[in-house]
Amino acid sequence: MSELTNLVAKLERQVREAEEAHRIADGVGEAYEDLLDEIRHISSTISELSWELDGHIADCDYSAVQRSVYEIRGATDADRLLPVLRQVLLLRALWEGATLPDPAAIESLPELPPEDMAHPTLTWEELRRDSQQELEEREASARRIWCDEDDEAELQDALDRARSEAIQDRATRAGRQLMKLCEYISEKLCPRLVTSAENGNIEEALKTLAAMDAAGQEAEPAYKVYEVALSEQYDHSPTSLGAMGEHLMLFESWLGTQ
Repeated sequence: MSELTNLVAKLERQVREAEEAHRIADGVGEAYEDLLDEIRHISSTISELSWELDGHIADCDYSAVQRSVYEIRGATDADRLLPVLRQVLLLRALWEGATLPDPAAIESLPELPPEDMAHPTLTWEELRRDSQQELEEREASARRIWCDEDDEAELQDALDRARSEAIQDRATRAGRQLMKLCEYISEKLCPRLVTSAENGNIEEALKTLAAMDAAGQEAEPAYKVYEVALSEQYDHSPTSLGAMGEHLMLFESWLGTQ
């Protein structure tokens, strides 16, 4: 009878240990999924910011565009995301029963060569060069259309309109450069980061996060180009900025009275 009692007690102890092991495993799995969801959420955050930018750029709302730039940087900041990624990789190994990664291997991000940083960039010089080429084509087209001696007034109107449109196009393109940057992050880098984290591919995950951090840092220089282009548009035609232009003109008038 005592042997049977001991056997039952042993089995009960094994059941309790198994249940505890399951609870621990479930806890590890839940923590892993929660942290992985944080990485998965980057894509939707950036996509939403891109959608908001579209409206801000259409409204020439430079301050709202700038706020979005800060949010892009925050969403892609490696200082915030690397600790999350480290925990994901460690918890995945625990959950899968795999070998734990070497802490030194996931301590910092690699330095990427220029060819591995493929995010879109745009300088003011590049923007002006492309815009000038398009303007010259528009002007040439206008001169072909208004080529008679009595077409001087119409030609001048067409040339003035082409130059105004070129200035506005520069500001629009500079703003949409930020949207292109968001698209690259959300559609190219985010899926790669999630997949490499899910697969426990440490090298690829760290490289992708480094590329994402670099792309996020590009948002501020892109905004500077937009700011210069929008200032040029305002100087040329304040009313072309719509309600924002009217607001700025009122503010300038108020400053003049102080």
